[in-house]
Amino acid sequence: MRDARVALAGGLALTAIAVAIVLSHSPQILVGTNAIEPSTRLTSVPGGGSACQADETLPAGTSAIRLSLGASAGPRVAVTVLSGKTVITHGEGAPGWIGYVVTIPVKPLDHAVHHATVCFAFTGANERVSFLGVPTPTRSAATSGAGVLPGRIAIEYTRPGSSSWWSLALSVARRMGLGRAWAGTWIVLLVATLMATSIALASWLTIREPQ
Repeated sequence: MRDARVALAGGLALTAIAVAIVLSHSPQILVGTNAIEPSTRLTSVPGGGSACQADETLPAGTSAIRLSLGASAGPRVAVTVLSGKTVITHGEGAPGWIGYVVTIPVKPLDHAVHHATVCFAFTGANERVSFLGVPTPTRSAATSGAGVLPGRIAIEYTRPGSSSWWSLALSVARRMGLGRAWAGTWIVLLVATLMATSIALASWLTIREPQ
């Protein structure tokens, strides 16, 4: 029984530490976009495909690039940003992403770069990936391999905000409490208290000495 108590206490402590670390980080905020809506499926390529899009603006401090791509279990994505022929930053995202957007972390720069080219390539999977954006004239369209796409891909640029999740907790609670039968921040606090009580009760019932 002592071993069970130690294991349970250790597990709860590690969970609390992990939650505290996550909440100490800052949420990503949008710092730039190419003003393209992901409203049209431009094309799809196999898992080993690639594409490049010129005339992008990389905002200062960008730490992640969001590409509007569609897949049910996306492949690994590597992103390279160039100014002319010079690589200015790059990054790689893990496989297994789903939906219509994938976020790739990149090394941030302390200055903005205009007329940049964003290139990305897929590896490690054979599933086809859709490119989402809007139709544009050929001269401004993205390219894939040796061909020109029928439009431009929607791209967003993000960086960490200046506030941690801890400092935003009250604001998030207020928003979560809106639109309820009994609206108010206290609803979220009540639910959190009930959850904590349930965990404590379950832990006690697990480790208590049998009668």
